[in-house]
Amino acid sequence: MRSVGQKMIRGAASAAILATMTVGASVASAADDDRFRGLIEPIQASEPHRLGVTLVHLEDDFWRGIAYGIAEEAEDAGVEVVQISVAGAYGNVREQFSQMESLQTRGVDALVLGAAAYDGYNPMIRQMRQDDIKVIAAGIPVNSDNVNFGVTQDDSEIGRILGRVACDERPDNGATAVTLPGPAGAEWARLRHVAFVETVQECGGIEVVEGPTGGSLGVEYGVSQTSDMLLRNEDAAFVFTPVIPLGMGAVQAVRRMESDARVFSSAVVREAIPMIQQGQMTTVSEPGVLIGRLIVQYAIRD
Repeated sequence: MRSVGQKMIRGAASAAILATMTVGASVASAADDDRFRGLIEPIQASEPHRLGVTLVHLEDDFWRGIAYGIAEEAEDAGVEVVQISVAGAYGNVREQFSQMESLQTRGVDALVLGAAAYDGYNPMIRQMRQDDIKVIAAGIPVNSDNVNFGVTQDDSEIGRILGRVACDERPDNGATAVTLPGPAGAEWARLRHVAFVETVQECGGIEVVEGPTGGSLGVEYGVSQTSDMLLRNEDAAFVFTPVIPLGMGAVQAVRRMESDARVFSSAVVREAIPMIQQGQMTTVSEPGVLIGRLIVQYAIRD
């Protein structure tokens, strides 16, 4: 598997991992004095620099955080954000290609890409590079050797962290974990799922029952899929989902079926905090605002 990791800014990778280490409801405030968590010293753009942004969607706090971090840091650092566009959903590759072409014609210096799919972008990114436009992968990996650099999370580490918590909490007589892998083509979801499964299998004492790959990332899908999995695995102790809307749907299913299963997921939103406090969900935080800020700072440096 080839990913942006080969060209990832190491400090940004470390930031994402450290932010996931606290399991619970800790949310980083965008107003903290140290807006870069001590990773880098902020610098100002010494010459005009124009960023164009296209993200997969703005339907959750992670992507909204990235957009916010980019916009606010650009203002602080003297960088112009020409436009922030959204593809609308995972899989909307053609829509995102159109947005990339539009930003290309507007003469941006760099394109920030939160890709709607893992594969298929290399020809378009190569074309951007031929026009001397740098391409920055935002938040998630994209399968292209032509990306200048990426500021992303370590999705495998997210899965491993959740897996280690499940291992620590497994009963002495063993347990079953059912999983919702996430939509097809979402590499970040696949990495989290694979790492979770491998981690709990390595520690032993947990049988994994994997659900089907595919479907949406919404709460309703989390409810329906988790209900189906629990009907067939009534003694399940854990439910894994790669992202918080699926996780909240899984908690609803657990409640309706009066199951004792604990849900494992990623990202923290206000609606999930009561579920965490009541012990029904374990999740990790995702530093979207920090990623957005670092994108701007590394774009200036690059």
